Amino acid sequence: ERIVGSIAKSRKIRGGNYVQLASVDESGLPRVRTVVFRGFAPDGCLKIITDARSQKVQQSKHVEVCWWFSQSSEQYRFAGELAYVGADYPDADRVALRKQMWGNLSDNAREQFFWAHPPRGAFDAEPEDVPKGGRADDTGNVLPVPDVFLLGLLEPTSVDYLRLTDNFRQM
Repeated sequence: ERIVGSIAKSRKIRGGNYVQLASVDESGLPRVRTVVFRGFAPDGCLKIITDARSQKVQQSKHVEVCWWFSQSSEQYRFAGELAYVGADYPDADRVALRKQMWGNLSDNAREQFFWAHPPRGAFDAEPEDVPKGGRADDTGNVLPVPDVFLLGLLEPTSVDYLRLTDNFRQM
């Protein structure tokens, strides 16, 4: 209930749905990146999306997400295991959720999954011959989910809440 209120207060803030995802790479080094929170799954998992070719997919599945709400001076840290759901994931409900997420994406977000490789830097040229908006040219229909599109589901094993206005903390 608390996070639903925090989200509501920050809904109109640009970037209010950005969270920091921390993992550990194969060398044992920490890696943090910003990802977009895509809502909660029916089972309460936090949803993100990613490309199967991104480095985070190869890293530890034990992760922590940190979410700062500037409007209310609140911070949430969710620790848990991150499952990446592709077409061959063994849970049919989660595969269906992946397909639903694909259909709900903006055209710009969908289009990136048809690039020959994910962008490596700010100066990468836009790829050519990519289906505009992830849609078929002849019909305008959304193309089927590509194999590289993954739904990330973080099932929290712990939540650390901090409200800086009065230093209230709850775990």
